Amino acid sequence: MEQHTSLRANPYILACRYWDYMKEHPRRKNEKLNLYYERLLANKPSPDLEATDDRSRAIRYAKEHYESFYEVRDIECIIKWLDEDDANPKAKPVLIAGSPMQRLS
Repeated sequence: MEQHTSLRANPYILACRYWDYMKEHPRRKNEKLNLYYERLLANKPSPDLEATDDRSRAIRYAKEHYESFYEVRDIECIIKWLDEDDANPKAKPVLIAGSPMQRLS
């Protein structure tokens, strides 16, 4: 019952734990999965910690920032940000509220 409460407490739960939510709240007859939540990077399986390919890096980033609802189409942009951060570790970019795909330097 404790997990049930935690799943309802977070307004972004479907952005990061869609599959857990669906296990707890099974679909009704003829009800389809939500393709949008299914495709969010934060809902993809966690990659190996050693994986350094772009998709794995983007999934890890999306899981940390699930409230931004990153999708597969955002991988290129996320990788660009991560590469910029690696090149300039002192600068901490800020996400602009309401527009997660833009950043201030």
